[in-house]
Amino acid sequence: MINISACQFKYDKEIIIDINSLKIKEGEHLFLHGKSGSGKSTFLNLLCGILEPTTGEIEILGTKLGSLSNSVKDRFRADNYGTIFQQFNLLPYLNVEENISLACKFSEVKTSHVKNMKEEIESLLDALELSVDLSTPAMNLSVGEQQRVAVARALIGKPKIIIADEPTSALDSDTKESFMKLLFKQVESQNSTLIFVSHDKSLSSNFNTVYDFSDINKTQI
Repeated sequence: MINISACQFKYDKEIIIDINSLKIKEGEHLFLHGKSGSGKSTFLNLLCGILEPTTGEIEILGTKLGSLSNSVKDRFRADNYGTIFQQFNLLPYLNVEENISLACKFSEVKTSHVKNMKEEIESLLDALELSVDLSTPAMNLSVGEQQRVAVARALIGKPKIIIADEPTSALDSDTKESFMKLLFKQVESQNSTLIFVSHDKSLSSNFNTVYDFSDINKTQI
């Protein structure tokens, strides 16, 4: 599903990313561990096509990202990716339903996978064990509620790739464990490939593939 070869990324002439080869299979659950500032977020931006490698090639679902125009790349990302951000990135003045459905407004592919938007959102939130009025503004939600809404937004429309960037950093240990179980349950139910990045190595036991970022990135920063 994902094939990275001879990929380098330079910032101000300094090599930040230097990955000789990395392959990720469809349906794989990959945990990528690395200390803060090691280049993990830069790697995810390359993987999503937000940044372009200085040299090398990134192929996703048989498509070479470097061959796409910026507008086509945006569409490709909207159709195939769901992202759980560290700070959740909900729009505070949109309500729960509007925040989750927003992911489908930019993708006809995701929209085609949803028969009834409200029912699908309610089903996702139920599976994530969140009982909340869909008309509640995001800014009125607790941290734990925001997190589950952010996960539902990432999962809506059954994207093929789920990117999770430090999504548990604001949670205590008990809540982390519960969150991981819920996340895996939903990812497995739709056979999405999960790429989970964190500095918290205690989470790695949940995954079938674990890499230390320093093992695949030859540049140490």
